[in-house]
Amino acid sequence: MYKVDCIDRGENPALGFLSLSQTSRSRIPEVYEEVMKVAGISGSYKCFTSTPEKLEECLQNFLDINLTGVNIGPPYQEDIIPFLATLSEGANMIGAVNTIVHHGRFIKGYNTNALGLMDALAATGIKTAKCTSALILGSGGAARSAIFLLHWLGVPIITVAGRDFKKTEGATLHIGGGDPLLLEKALQQTITADIVINATSISNPQEDSELADMVSRVSLTGCQMVVDFNYDQKNNLWHNLARSQTCPFLDGLTLLAYQTRHALTLWTGKQLPLKIVSEALQKIREPLP
Repeated sequence: MYKVDCIDRGENPALGFLSLSQTSRSRIPEVYEEVMKVAGISGSYKCFTSTPEKLEECLQNFLDINLTGVNIGPPYQEDIIPFLATLSEGANMIGAVNTIVHHGRFIKGYNTNALGLMDALAATGIKTAKCTSALILGSGGAARSAIFLLHWLGVPIITVAGRDFKKTEGATLHIGGGDPLLLEKALQQTITADIVINATSISNPQEDSELADMVSRVSLTGCQMVVDFNYDQKNNLWHNLARSQTCPFLDGLTLLAYQTRHALTLWTGKQLPLKIVSEALQKIREPLP
């Protein structure tokens, strides 16, 4: 668990999300606001954008307006590290930051994705201690957190597949676990992994028809769970894969909600019960009247 009692916080934390471009389909503010509401936390959550050239300037602006903390989205989870004063042990080992905390006049980077994934997997009832293999698709910040978690949980065989072999290999070497493989090769053979995790940005067939075609031909053997870090994707190709082979599916909205719990702990100092996430998720998924 994080050491949270050394960070200065206000009663009404001002929070945010930083990404390359604004997206109308992002549900991150909605998820944070709902979890905060259920937990009884007052505060605000806003979205910000920045170009790569102005990333350092953007962080300085966060200090100037006294934001308590900010979530870091793609593609900045690795790029932001040189501009931070210090990293948590986990973020340093993962090599990616998705949460930053304003502490006095400096900013510290954390990674809450790994613990969020762990909580989400536990909530499904899957016995990770009995998993002997995993396939992770992707090589960015989300993939790094998944590699770290499964390596820490003791999964003996972890294959990490990406389209850029050097980047994929770099992620496994940095964390010290996982065998790199080209994405195309991984999807052209029968997958025998207990857990399959999509940590790429692609979940909609329209975004990458070639990838969608490869996934539609995949055969899963003995798979206990298919996980997708993305959410709210119509005709989700990973959900379709799981459904076609009667395999349980874990979506990115659930991962986001559990990650939110850990980020709010860092920003407020409050250890939030897991039941708060369950209640917030139920409300978020309720159909509009």
